[in-house]
Amino acid sequence: MQILYIIGNGFDLNLDLKTSYNHFYKHYISVESDNVNVQKLKENISKTYDSWADLELELGNYTQHLEKIEEFDQISFDIGEELSKYLHLEEKKLEDFEFDQQKFFDYLCFPERLFLPADTERLIAFKNKWRGHHWNLNIYTLNYTTVIENIFGEKQKNVLLANHTSNATIKLEEIKHIHGYLDNDMVIGVNDISQIKNEAFKENRDILESIVKTECNKANRNNIDRQFTNKINAANLICIFGSSIGDTDNKWWELIGERLKADCNLIIFTKGEEIPPRIRHMQARAERTIRNDFLNKTNLFETEMEAVEDKIFIGLNSGMFDEIKKPIEKTK
Repeated sequence: MQILYIIGNGFDLNLDLKTSYNHFYKHYISVESDNVNVQKLKENISKTYDSWADLELELGNYTQHLEKIEEFDQISFDIGEELSKYLHLEEKKLEDFEFDQQKFFDYLCFPERLFLPADTERLIAFKNKWRGHHWNLNIYTLNYTTVIENIFGEKQKNVLLANHTSNATIKLEEIKHIHGYLDNDMVIGVNDISQIKNEAFKENRDILESIVKTECNKANRNNIDRQFTNKINAANLICIFGSSIGDTDNKWWELIGERLKADCNLIIFTKGEEIPPRIRHMQARAERTIRNDFLNKTNLFETEMEAVEDKIFIGLNSGMFDEIKKPIEKTK
């Protein structure tokens, strides 16, 4: 069995790091700059703060205010540089904490334990199709931080996570960063040229390699897109945690939609409005909305959506990855 985790910024937020774009903007607009184009960008963010909820999508929109590639280079470099510095400081906060590695491993290996009984039974029945086989697990993160690597410690490949039967194991193959790292191959951009408002920029290869994610990764020549595509196409269970499933990563949601037509299930862990146990039936309605929102990001026909919708499980306010962090006890 091939298990694939796709981890978004919600993972870092779940560890109390202030890593959302809104957190970053408060810092970013306070940093002085003598560059005219950077100052104009910051003024735009300040005046239209709410519309900048998704930095990458709004950066594509903001290109309509630019005329030259030099202007784009100046603002994209500045954003990347300041975001890297900011996230380094946030990640540094974890130095005062330690992680319950075994609890983290259990979450990765047995996500079905967090579901209501009927869904738990269905997920276990699905996983039991590979009961006699060793299982491989891969983590592909959308984040630039290395929080997940810090939890694993020195060994981050071919790690024994658990035994799922008396003679079969679950092993971590590797951890990969789809959008690069804070100091290496950092990708900030859109899904495709339709999300670039400046028409002239759509024809400029230099711009495309800076703002279209697939083109940027191609220019970085790290093969990460090909590797991620292969993992999705081979996965039997895909778990998405902490991702808004935004439009700037549509390529991957479309690919997952296609994979669901094969022998594959999908779990989407997300947070939302708390639903009191007395009206638990309302949870089904909330989950259906989330499921439909994901399916609408795919290229599936309506009949195909109907055929795969039961393969999508929604972990709403499930507690996934909770309580894996605690303060380091200081010796007197």
